[in-house]
Amino acid sequence: MRSTKKLFSLINTLHEAMLAGKGSEKIKQVVSAPSNYTKFHFSTEKALLEKTKYGALTAHRQQHHEFVKKVEDFQKDAAAGKTANSASVLNFMKDWLTRHIKQADQKSAEHLNANGVH
Repeated sequence: MRSTKKLFSLINTLHEAMLAGKGSEKIKQVVSAPSNYTKFHFSTEKALLEKTKYGALTAHRQQHHEFVKKVEDFQKDAAAGKTANSASVLNFMKDWLTRHIKQADQKSAEHLNANGVH
């Protein structure tokens, strides 16, 4: 789960910048970074879940889609010069990642393990 570690690293980077009073300076970097590796991670995970006929795949994919959409919205705002609230970005990423790992990824990992994917 290299992408999960990267997301946690981005969350920590933003949090540290916020503590130093520089959160708004780090927003663009933080919201740009997840794009490529989350898309790769999500597509790889989706392929494995499709192959093993995961029953909750539609809901799982929807959560991924919502994450990507929200990050893209943050990216558009940053590109347009709109100052995103660093606390909003931090809370969104932290809440989504924690909730997704504890719920959806735990269930899908159990399914994959039961189907011989480790």
